[in-house]
Amino acid sequence: MKQKHLTLEERNTIELRLKERVIFKGIARELCKDPTTIAKEVKSHIQFKQNGCYGKPFNDCFFRKNCGVRHLCDNHRCKRFCSGCYSHPCSTLCPDYHQEICLRLSKPPYVCNGCIGKSTCTLEKRIYSAIGAQREYEAVRSESRQGIQLTEEDALRLDSLISPLIKKGQSLHPYALAMQMKLC
Repeated sequence: MKQKHLTLEERNTIELRLKERVIFKGIARELCKDPTTIAKEVKSHIQFKQNGCYGKPFNDCFFRKNCGVRHLCDNHRCKRFCSGCYSHPCSTLCPDYHQEICLRLSKPPYVCNGCIGKSTCTLEKRIYSAIGAQREYEAVRSESRQGIQLTEEDALRLDSLISPLIKKGQSLHPYALAMQMKLC
């Protein structure tokens, strides 16, 4: 019997297997899930982190490796190149800034979890975290069970829009209802 929702344990397995560079199909086979379920899980719970690497600040400029620009922040005592500055990101000051996004992130696994170059990369990291994914899932589940928060005025206005349509035999299907409400 397959359960509809992923558990924290299953999410932990996904995170671990991503670090081990296992493909979605392998993870899905281990969890008895469809590979698209794993792909959707990972894609919908990506965490973005703008941190550099050891000894280098976050910098996602395409030209960062060969850039020789200094003193964009007008601090002439600074001896670093602007591409390595911790206090003033050159992306906010440099007119030649052009954002680079790692091409590996556009295809599976869509995250940096198992990337070999992660420890030396200064680009934005995309990480799948089991605990983060579980928290997001629980927040959405809780929010969806709370119902609609309407004031009495909003409820009366909504009733005045919907009731006449239902009396005319209009469907409660959201698309049909939305189309009718636009015509009113």
